[in-house]
Amino acid sequence: MDILQVPFGFIKDGKVFQNGWGENPDREIGEVRDNDTDKSVQFFQERFADLEKKINEVTEKIDSTENKGSFLMKLVHLREHLPQHDGLGEYQTLHDKICKYESLVKDIIQKNRVRNTEIKKALIEEASHISEILNWREGTEKVNDIKGRWIKTGSAEDDKNDALEEEFWAIIKDFFDRKKKFYEDKQKLTDHRKRQYEELVVQAKSLESLHGQERFNKVKELKEQWKQVGGIPAEFYKPLNSQFNQHLKGRKFKSEVDYSEVLKKLEAMKSNKASYDKETLDKIKKSVFLDKSRNTDKHQCLELIQLLNERAFVDKLTSKRFPDFAKMDAEKKKSLRKGIINDLINRDREDLKTYEENSVNFSSSDGKMNKLVENKIKSQKRKIDIKSKLLDWVDSGEF
Repeated sequence: MDILQVPFGFIKDGKVFQNGWGENPDREIGEVRDNDTDKSVQFFQERFADLEKKINEVTEKIDSTENKGSFLMKLVHLREHLPQHDGLGEYQTLHDKICKYESLVKDIIQKNRVRNTEIKKALIEEASHISEILNWREGTEKVNDIKGRWIKTGSAEDDKNDALEEEFWAIIKDFFDRKKKFYEDKQKLTDHRKRQYEELVVQAKSLESLHGQERFNKVKELKEQWKQVGGIPAEFYKPLNSQFNQHLKGRKFKSEVDYSEVLKKLEAMKSNKASYDKETLDKIKKSVFLDKSRNTDKHQCLELIQLLNERAFVDKLTSKRFPDFAKMDAEKKKSLRKGIINDLINRDREDLKTYEENSVNFSSSDGKMNKLVENKIKSQKRKIDIKSKLLDWVDSGEF
């Protein structure tokens, strides 16, 4: 039973053994193939060389990169795999090298976590003052900025990380809960005041049957009640106020379009209770345009149609740029929509600037050219106004 010693191992009974190292005993790693001892030994030496090369590549990457912490699990895997690796070579040296780098990386990770702990405490302190911001749009932008910085910051110290996470996200949740309640309460108040205005419009309409002093007294009473109702968005107030004043003056306009029905349909489309497409909106728009009456709801109808068309265009553009848009959560959709709308507004403002510069150049031209440029400027301002209102829809959750 002869034993043949080879570098870092030995051969016994046709089998190749690896010398023990560290706490690892001698271990059988293979057989002598084709009775060729040299070739078999070379095979296992090459396996060791391949492993050594792999470890050197990892340590070189650690030396050259800033994100050293990402290599910890790789080092742990290499260290744990080392005792089972079938090869012939100085395994103890490799083990010591891995342990050295593992210790280095762990130390860096610990230092980073201490630093991350301080960063996260500072972010929590910053987030805790968000409630002092009265403007919800400004507050939302600030919260999203803080959230982004929090997500980019790595884990804090193990014994503090969970508590910090819980405290931070509780603050964020509280902000969005309060924002949601604010807009819900605002909407309830708007709806209540809108109903009050609508009731006063109905009462004003009944003035048709009154005359003389009786009518004068009722008009005075209704005007006083109107002043006491309180503010609502201009898109609702303007048409109601116009109707109210028309009835007070006793003026009537005959219309071939049932604007109350048209507005009801458009509001349903706006709140996504009814589906629509460009063809549907174009039909409604055509009927409104062809109506020769001076109904004050006409402007509101046309504006809603324009806003709905713009909303459909924005979602089509967003879906084209981001193929998985439909699967995203509400907050992500809101963020992307706002980005698209702001881009479109910036583009329109650049065009407006060009038109305004051209208006100076044409100031000495004939009247027709001046009128053309003026119309271009008005149209461009209208585009910007519509997109700005669309931004308000996004912020209020009406998009």
